[in-house]
Amino acid sequence: MASGQGIIGGLLGRLFFREATVERVREVSPHFRWVEWVGDGLRDVAWSPGDKVQVYLPGEGMRTYTPLGWDAALGATRFLVYLHGDGPGAAWGRAIKPGDRCQFFGPRGSIDLKSLRGPVVLFGDETSFAVAHTLRNLRASTADVEYVFEVSARAESESVLTELGLAGATVVERQAADAHAKEVASRVRATLERRPGAQLVLTGRARSIQALRATLRDSGAPHAGQKVKAYWADGKRGLD
Repeated sequence: MASGQGIIGGLLGRLFFREATVERVREVSPHFRWVEWVGDGLRDVAWSPGDKVQVYLPGEGMRTYTPLGWDAALGATRFLVYLHGDGPGAAWGRAIKPGDRCQFFGPRGSIDLKSLRGPVVLFGDETSFAVAHTLRNLRASTADVEYVFEVSARAESESVLTELGLAGATVVERQAADAHAKEVASRVRATLERRPGAQLVLTGRARSIQALRATLRDSGAPHAGQKVKAYWADGKRGLD
């Protein structure tokens, strides 16, 4: 049965959505696909690094992605699609091919990366690779950003991160019952101590963010402020 969000999207899509066509799909790894879109609806768009786009999946509602970049003159954008689980978003990501058409809502604000000043430490997971890539491009002339990720498959994630220009990021593999959380907190704290005055950007899984924030607060980990954006939560299809 179509969701209420899907029905609304179908009714209003032509009025508020941007249309685009898949120009290229590249298999980055077994669980990641690089998808490039083109279309007149993508021209003359105000996009800022860290913004989000919501893709309309007919009958299923919206799925949210962070564009890797946006060429408003050419009318083009690109996504890194993470294929996780068996939900509608993963099924769409596996099936998508050149020539397919799609509707987007956005871009609109999510994490304002341009407002970050000084050193930055970003925590996240596989759903955070795209925002990490945009931050890396935004800070390409500096070396004051470090990344810590929790992932399901370390070798695959390190390969993808290297392709995204993020080789050297700290990668911690997940363990049952979140037994890896202590190592994550230790790595993030050590990174903050190496970067005096760093701002902390927390993304990815809601429960991981909550646990990390609590640990860092209790330990008095030094940082100049936080930006927080949960991309998903256990038991939920996705967060806006």
